[in-house]
Amino acid sequence: MKVGGRKQVFNLMDTNGRRSDVVNAYTIYMEILDELFENTDDKVWASYPQSRMQFDFYRQAIERSPETFKRHPKYDGFVKVVSSDSILNALFKERDIEKINKHPKGKRLLKVLDNGIEDRARHYTSNLVKVGFTFPNRNITPVGKAFVQGKNILRGNFEELLPINQTNLIFLRQLLKLRVYTKDYDRFYSPMMMCLLALLMYERIDTSILRTMVQMITPYETVNARDFINQVITTSVAEVERRYISFEDEDDFQEVKNQPVPMDKTFFETKFKNRKSNKVPEYYEFYLCLVSFLQNKNTKTLESLRKVAQHNDKRVKINQAFGYNSNVFKWNSRKKDNVTVFLEENQDSPLLNSDRINEMFYLEFQGSKRHDSTREYGDTFIRLLRATGIVHMKQGIAELANRDLWLKLVDVSDVAELVFGECTTDEGQEYGNGMNSPFFNHLSVENILGIYSPDIEKTVEKINVDLGVTNSKQAKELLKSKTRDAFVQHIHENYPIKRTLELLRMFSDRSNDDAIQKQVDSEASIPTIFEYIVGIAWYHISTEEYDVFSSFNLTMNADFIPETHAGGGDGDIIVRYNDSIIMLEVTLMNKQAQKRGEWEPVLRHATNLTIEESEKDVTTLFIADELDENTINIWRAVASVPLKSSRGEEYTDLVTIMPLENKELANMLEKGVDDKAFIQEVRESFAEYASEFNLGWRSEIMDKF
Repeated sequence: MKVGGRKQVFNLMDTNGRRSDVVNAYTIYMEILDELFENTDDKVWASYPQSRMQFDFYRQAIERSPETFKRHPKYDGFVKVVSSDSILNALFKERDIEKINKHPKGKRLLKVLDNGIEDRARHYTSNLVKVGFTFPNRNITPVGKAFVQGKNILRGNFEELLPINQTNLIFLRQLLKLRVYTKDYDRFYSPMMMCLLALLMYERIDTSILRTMVQMITPYETVNARDFINQVITTSVAEVERRYISFEDEDDFQEVKNQPVPMDKTFFETKFKNRKSNKVPEYYEFYLCLVSFLQNKNTKTLESLRKVAQHNDKRVKINQAFGYNSNVFKWNSRKKDNVTVFLEENQDSPLLNSDRINEMFYLEFQGSKRHDSTREYGDTFIRLLRATGIVHMKQGIAELANRDLWLKLVDVSDVAELVFGECTTDEGQEYGNGMNSPFFNHLSVENILGIYSPDIEKTVEKINVDLGVTNSKQAKELLKSKTRDAFVQHIHENYPIKRTLELLRMFSDRSNDDAIQKQVDSEASIPTIFEYIVGIAWYHISTEEYDVFSSFNLTMNADFIPETHAGGGDGDIIVRYNDSIIMLEVTLMNKQAQKRGEWEPVLRHATNLTIEESEKDVTTLFIADELDENTINIWRAVASVPLKSSRGEEYTDLVTIMPLENKELANMLEKGVDDKAFIQEVRESFAEYASEFNLGWRSEIMDKF
């Protein structure tokens, strides 16, 4: 990706369509694109009438995220007009642009389609290009295919040791490969390299400082990365941010500098504007009070300044515009400040420079405005950083998980050299847009960091020795076991039976969605969180030990908080015991949607797992908040039918899918039901349906005719 100028802050998710559930949004958008390219006649991402794909993408996006896209009047109005006019409806389907333009409502509708529907589809999917999941033409990249379809990727030797799942690894690789280029594509900045360097240099960093430090950097203003990080940590991020970019060479600065003090209101409002509401009266009021105080420092002018800066309704706007989102001034706790005390407490404030009132007011405004963008856009980077699974972020502190491993893999000086880079314009454009770019294709962490086989082998050998094991397989198992133990501890500390029960029962009322996300501290979708809590509930129900962490097929961050459901062809939760397997298929779809959305994937997952694990008894529990009667009986009926794997030619004689309502699962947990007795009862009941089945029954009928 590129930024257009030195003041611009890089942005991994466009303002139009930005969501707090970043990883979940990527998952949904990728699934929609994958289905559109696979199942529709349109194979090109283009505007109507060349393609309907952008319209269909937006339609599905709002259908699949109703809690996010609550209002879409342009889309609703478009659909209402087109569906109510049979002629217009037919023309739209036929893509007869000439006749649509001649229709009385046609031109207006086409304008709404382009600027109100399709433009949103373009904005939302541009975010996928920025992380390398799609090419600029929105075709899905090899990396994107692995993400959305759950395709296995080959891990490097070091990657094998990291106790993270495939989705975590994909996000880690993509962030490490991410480059922010100048508009000429001749220089770049790597945000994740800066982040990794900081976490290698310092064991613990305030998350807000890490976010600002990484996000404020631009490829136009390169720095010594190690010195820069040290300055931020040893002084303050605000101080470094003020010095990082100078606004004094701008034409606007010179104009403001040459204005009288105080500036005329009309001129002032042309230079000090809010990007959303344009004129902000509070800005000029604050400026006049500041000028008045600096020209005549007394109790009266100080009190006027305080009233504006501390006013309940004005304070937020002023702090955001001139205080880097903090209090513009420090105020003594007494009701009325002594002028001397105020000046002493705020002696470092640039706004109190009496000789350069206009200039400093402009510089603080521009710096604060950029800081606001840094803070806003930096939230997306932090959310993606969580999705890598390699950074703990508890109580506002960021720490690199398995830091000792990383320090053995890389030298801090080598990482520092990867933060900035130079290239030819052709090389930069190829990296950012080319089909063969490593950004869009698979590349291991080791290769991204420029570490090759002989060095990796030595590093892995050293790790084995330090861990007290003889080979990488043992090292991997040891590190995984530590993660498993930590996850079990996380469950006991945060989700004891009583709390798990409370959360389970909250899912029955969708008005509880916000409360659930807050309690779990997750921005994942509610169906994903439901899956997470059901998996924890089964851990409490189970009387036999198993690898609870690996049983989840969803993606968690380093603090075991759910991020998104996993793609691919496996069930939601697969519990592997010594002699048997329980698969939990979890849904919050209502009765009607279950038929359309669950029958095929659940049956496919259950069949494949039963065949692939034929040496063990496999039981699938289909868990929903409410059950459709036909769904209940369909699951029962398939037990009498041999089913074929979707991955091969094998058949199985018995697929066991037991439907359960959420409240029934909660009751099992509350009453301490014997899970082994329950599963045994289920299997005995279903076994009655297993019988000799004539697979040739259809051919026998047809052969007679």
